[in-house]
Amino acid sequence: MSELRQRKGEMSAEAMDEKDQEIARLKAQLEAKESNQSQEVVETAKELSEEERTKQMIDEITSALKKSAPNQVKGLSNEAKIAKDKLMADPFNMELIFHLGLAYGQDSQWDKCMNVLLKGWKRVREFQDAGVRFEFLCLLAQASQKENKFRQALAVLQDVEEPEDDELRSNFELLRCQIYCNNGNMQKGLQALNKAIEGQGFDKAAALWANCLGPLKKAGGYDVSKSTMLALAKTPEDKDKLEAMEKLSALRDEYHASQSKPVTNNSKKYGTAALVGVVVMAFLYLLYLLEAESLSKLKLKG
Repeated sequence: MSELRQRKGEMSAEAMDEKDQEIARLKAQLEAKESNQSQEVVETAKELSEEERTKQMIDEITSALKKSAPNQVKGLSNEAKIAKDKLMADPFNMELIFHLGLAYGQDSQWDKCMNVLLKGWKRVREFQDAGVRFEFLCLLAQASQKENKFRQALAVLQDVEEPEDDELRSNFELLRCQIYCNNGNMQKGLQALNKAIEGQGFDKAAALWANCLGPLKKAGGYDVSKSTMLALAKTPEDKDKLEAMEKLSALRDEYHASQSKPVTNNSKKYGTAALVGVVVMAFLYLLYLLEAESLSKLKLKG
């Protein structure tokens, strides 16, 4: 009898061991399943997060494109109206002429900006501040370009005193590149571009180059300028950025082509006016490029 009880006990112990093992196995399977489900939830959340970030980036780029696109206001903005009223009361006041020109530029009414600044072009020496003279003439040259008055822009350019500030000098060389190329002078245009990008980080240099692509292509200097930029690209990532800049520039030009007149983003004074729109868009796009797997999500290929 005792032997029988012992055997039953051993069988019971074996049965318990098997049961424990089965429970452990099932528990492990359950934990693995829960872990997989959790991982799937994490991956799904991650994908959604990336999609949301991509959508946000596209929205930001679209917004930047719209802000930089030609969008002449109907009538006058409050700032332009106030400046115009003041100038009517004192029509020969150079400071008021400049303020109204700035207001028109901020409203993207480049024809009015050009016309009012032309009244003060030959009187610009009345400004004692060299910086004000620089901004006045650069804004007039920029407005002249917007109105396709390329020879006039070149004539205005000859009166501009080169600034001492490094950043303003870079912007000035950018403007020179655009104006020279729009007048068919490829050599001077390329020289100005080289001066503009000299000493700049690659991202800034690429943004400057991208903002001159239209005039460079017009003057036949695209291939040479592209070779210069490729020589500055030290890594595959730099080359990708350069291609992204070029695609963005093409997208910008295509977007603006559907509008009446090409303009840059709103600006305060000239300083970086010619760069604001494209630089903002370019860095938004570069940020997207670093996060996304390809350009296809923005439908920029081809």
